[in-house]
Amino acid sequence: MRLFESRLLLLLSLGTGAAASGQTVSVPPADKLLAEGHYRRAEAVIRAALARTPNDAHYLSDLSIVDWAFGRLDSAIANSEKAVAADPRSAEAHAHLADAIGAKVIASNASTFEKISLIHRFRKEVDKTLELDPNDVDALQDLAQFYWNAPGMVGGDKNKARQIADRLNSISPFRAATARADFLNDDTNLPRRNAAVIAIWRTAVAARPDDYEARAALAAACLEDPAHLADAETEAKRAIAMDATRVSAWSTLATVYARTGRWADLDSTLKLARVKVPDDRTPQYRAAVAIFTSHAAAQLPLAESLLRDYLAQPPEGQAPSHAGAHWRLGLVLEQQGRKADAIRELQKAVQMDGSLDMAKKDLKRLT
Repeated sequence: MRLFESRLLLLLSLGTGAAASGQTVSVPPADKLLAEGHYRRAEAVIRAALARTPNDAHYLSDLSIVDWAFGRLDSAIANSEKAVAADPRSAEAHAHLADAIGAKVIASNASTFEKISLIHRFRKEVDKTLELDPNDVDALQDLAQFYWNAPGMVGGDKNKARQIADRLNSISPFRAATARADFLNDDTNLPRRNAAVIAIWRTAVAARPDDYEARAALAAACLEDPAHLADAETEAKRAIAMDATRVSAWSTLATVYARTGRWADLDSTLKLARVKVPDDRTPQYRAAVAIFTSHAAAQLPLAESLLRDYLAQPPEGQAPSHAGAHWRLGLVLEQQGRKADAIRELQKAVQMDGSLDMAKKDLKRLT
């Protein structure tokens, strides 16, 4: 299951004829915030709207997106169900219900029988969405990834997955590229996989040069290959030039500078990112992880400072959890010879998220 975006993203990236003819396309504030990844701000707007109109299917669907972004999957399903009940003919509502159920399948530790039941329910919602809107990009991408990842006994079919991705490409090259890049997760040859993913995103960027998401995705893909760090920097800067208020390209740029030891560039980038995206400190987190994994021992105090800065405010939706940040901070402190402090951070990580197995292993190792 992909990390889904609001369907508004497609509307914003198409450059519709209405805009070209001088007509103004009205975008609800919450939808714009969701499309840009500002989930906390969007949630406040959505809840205020629902206080006025509790059965608004669109805002209930929006709230399900927020729930999903923060990992509240049962609530995401419940709010999508309310949206479907409020407007059974809403393709959007059915699509977001499918998204929430699909995320539940992946995250759940349920039995095989229970997961199969969820998968059948997921397919039902995808099929209903496409009955109402055959070109719904959410449902088409869900269907492509279902066909690719599901076992044959529940309907998986890789040929059908490729066909759906081809169909999706005519509607949204970005979504098609996302699906095709996900298909490559099966390839255990990392250099070959990285090269193929980069090629997919280069094609998507060529099709829509002004698409922020495609540029940011290409930058992130280049980041996975040490030979393409310069490309990662270039594409991240291009994405930031398109929209400096979104976080993903800032995170990539910060990671490049941390990995390559360009400390002055890292400092200026993090300061600017904090101004442009004040409610999401993921660039600080990514830079700290890059320092640690690059074995830049002299910069461990900087990594510690960045992680503590990340922990100073609630994480944004889809951002690394505070439990994960405490785990990383524990490892950084261990490398600085501060074992007792490291143990305390690892204990916090495990207390906050009992499913964080790596933190459990590190805590056991240190105690």
